Amino acid sequence: MADAQISTLRQVVWVGGALDKYTALVRQHAHEGQHYFQWFERQALANFLQQSRQPVLVIAHSYGAATAASVAAAGYRIDELVTIDPVSWRKPNGAMVRRHCRHWRNYLAGDRRLNFANLVARCGGWWQDWPEFYAHQHLSLPADHADIVQAVLQSWRNGSVAQARVA
Repeated sequence: MADAQISTLRQVVWVGGALDKYTALVRQHAHEGQHYFQWFERQALANFLQQSRQPVLVIAHSYGAATAASVAAAGYRIDELVTIDPVSWRKPNGAMVRRHCRHWRNYLAGDRRLNFANLVARCGGWWQDWPEFYAHQHLSLPADHADIVQAVLQSWRNGSVAQARVA
């Protein structure tokens, strides 16, 4: 999926993880005309989805991915949900997330070396392969918890997907 496709086909929403305020791993990709929410802005995201008149692509990382999934599980329709290495100790109802997303694609950070980014994910309640049972696609990329956002966007630009399992 090229950058032009991301922004021209539907509204784009980015949801950053707990440290995105400092790292801007997600925020840096939100272009003019797109929307950005922090991981704790669950109600604001729900309100946006409820008021949207167009299909919405939600791209979310870490705690932000858990937030976006929980909003979908609560019944808010999402055209396409892209969760990138979700983290939280409370998982939403996976069947309800799938039900309220036309397409849910989950990316897992396949590089599981013990480094700071992966340690943060593990301490935060890393979902690992849990979405595989519910997401329409569950993909693994060779990147750690911090580098996975860039790896996902690069795979879209290249038109490639690694180790895809379609449910």
